[in-house]
Amino acid sequence: MPNNRIGTLLDKLMNDACTPEEKEELFSLVEQIGDQPELQELLEAAWDRYERPTHPVPDATAKAMLAKILQDGKVVSMQKAQKVGWRRLAVAAAVIMPIGLGTWSLFFNRHTESRELGQTVFHNDVKAPETNRAIITLANGEKILLDSAINGHSLQQGQVKLIRQADGTLGYQQGKEKAEQEMIWNTLTNPRGSQVASVTLTDGTRVWLNAGSSLTYPVAFTGGERKVTMTGEGYFEVAHNAAMPFKVATNNTEVTVLGTRFNVMAYNDEPARKVTLVEGSVRVKQEAGAQPLARNENIVVLKPGQEASVFSSQSLQSPQIQVQTADIEQAIAWKEGLFNFKSSDITQVLRDAARWYDIEIVYEGKRPDDTFTGGIHRTATLSELLTILQMSRVKFRLEGRKLTVLSGR
Repeated sequence: MPNNRIGTLLDKLMNDACTPEEKEELFSLVEQIGDQPELQELLEAAWDRYERPTHPVPDATAKAMLAKILQDGKVVSMQKAQKVGWRRLAVAAAVIMPIGLGTWSLFFNRHTESRELGQTVFHNDVKAPETNRAIITLANGEKILLDSAINGHSLQQGQVKLIRQADGTLGYQQGKEKAEQEMIWNTLTNPRGSQVASVTLTDGTRVWLNAGSSLTYPVAFTGGERKVTMTGEGYFEVAHNAAMPFKVATNNTEVTVLGTRFNVMAYNDEPARKVTLVEGSVRVKQEAGAQPLARNENIVVLKPGQEASVFSSQSLQSPQIQVQTADIEQAIAWKEGLFNFKSSDITQVLRDAARWYDIEIVYEGKRPDDTFTGGIHRTATLSELLTILQMSRVKFRLEGRKLTVLSGR
């Protein structure tokens, strides 16, 4: 019987024992039953169990989302259910347990749906970046917009040309004669409020840069290593060359690879620099200047699926490089055009938002201690993102590009 099955699945969901397949089954059953009294009773019972002090909701946003299914202890009307969609309402309950980006983005993929759920509508808004504003700085200091780099400019640098590739991205092409040449350096800067930038280096390595990031590199690699310098966040697909290890230097951290895929997050306003390994093998080293530890505790080698966090300000009594299992989906969500929050506090969420939307964040009063779990497409406007966050106790005031976070409760 559908109702009995829904009850069983809700119990498993509340105890974090629901498989992805069972969650999909739950969504489907809710859709089939619609606005029936039996379903209302089941959801109310689930809500009552989850309100018990002995079984608290683990995430403030999830609690608010589940509350939206019920209004004063009742399921929303069939009229509203038709506007919002039962599947999206069922998803709200399921977000109590992290179930991936697709589900939450399904629930919050339109601003009008957020309005239907009774959220504050912002009178002014900030759109997601619609263009790429990245700039290439040549060795002579000339600055060229990435999107117009081949329009009216001569970009021959030694034996290397900067070209537009078949997929529309830019890359460096080595001339047929690979004669030794003087090291010529370029810098690719992707400012805040810009879409992700991508460039292919002369060795075939491809790099994606998040907003608020930069990459400095030679137009042609020479000698015994391939070394670049990065600030911000970048995703690397390194071309294999055992004779020339590839190195990424950022602040006091150096990442050495032979051929691999990995993400480096090293924004100056983040508490830690993070290296997330998707494929291959990398060595992460904390260099002198950041109080390295004895016994080589400042050097680690990562395996696929691991992440190293580098804390330069920790005391010498604890490791300054911590290795843990990585959440690959979360680490590279920006590259896939998504926000991904998993038990993220408000400062984490808004640091990411500030870089993407190019806004200033100001806190008024005590910072809320709520955490947020879920995801949304980065094409969403700022107000759409804020509407989700407001489902908890966090409130905002948006004035132009200045976002004030108001004290809780």
